[in-house]
Amino acid sequence: MSTLIFDIDGINDRALEVTKAIVDRNERTGKIDSPDAGPLAVAAALSDFFELATALDQGAVFFERDELAEFAAHGLDLLDRLAYQLLVLEVMEHREDMALIFASIGLWLARREATLGNLEGIADGFGRITNGLNDPDELAQMCQLMEEVADAASEKVRIDEDTSNPYRPWRVLNLNAGIAATRSLDPSLMERTFDNLGRRLPQDMPGFLADGKRQMIVQNVPEAVSEVIDRYAARWPTAPAH
Repeated sequence: MSTLIFDIDGINDRALEVTKAIVDRNERTGKIDSPDAGPLAVAAALSDFFELATALDQGAVFFERDELAEFAAHGLDLLDRLAYQLLVLEVMEHREDMALIFASIGLWLARREATLGNLEGIADGFGRITNGLNDPDELAQMCQLMEEVADAASEKVRIDEDTSNPYRPWRVLNLNAGIAATRSLDPSLMERTFDNLGRRLPQDMPGFLADGKRQMIVQNVPEAVSEVIDRYAARWPTAPAH
């Protein structure tokens, strides 16, 4: 069973918990002294965002494609600001909640056909959640959810023109999907995910598969899983050392 929250009311409730904790901490510490950009301002803006998201979910409002992309960008920007305040105020007990909110809203927006140009919090959220999973079925489901979000990425993100940052969200999201697929021990899911990785991150495939082979050596995995790794590793060999 997935650890994500699929309904907008549930996401809103979790975001409200985090927001209240941040507002309370700032009222005690006064660390963020900015009426226009402080916790209360972000809380009010997020309340408006989730109110509109609920109306969208209920069919009470309709957005054109460009409007939906702008709405998604606005909501993700607000969550970025909330996450920043969480770090500044050291409300670390809600870091896992923040990861869950990001991943869940990313999936919710993707399933409403929003184009996503900001994957930073979403990718980090999925990574944090995936790292805590061990059940193969949960890992398989998480991989498929990450693939849904990747499919919703904007063309600019997909082009992946600047590859100088190894921590760029597009790379983080896709590699985590590949890792989840591998750890799921599902050969067919591995094949689908590896094919996507080959199209999206061709420069990373040799290293990713070489690492996968090393992991297979020290773990007792089904032969069908090893066969998939070996087949794709042969297709994407590592460059010989000079």
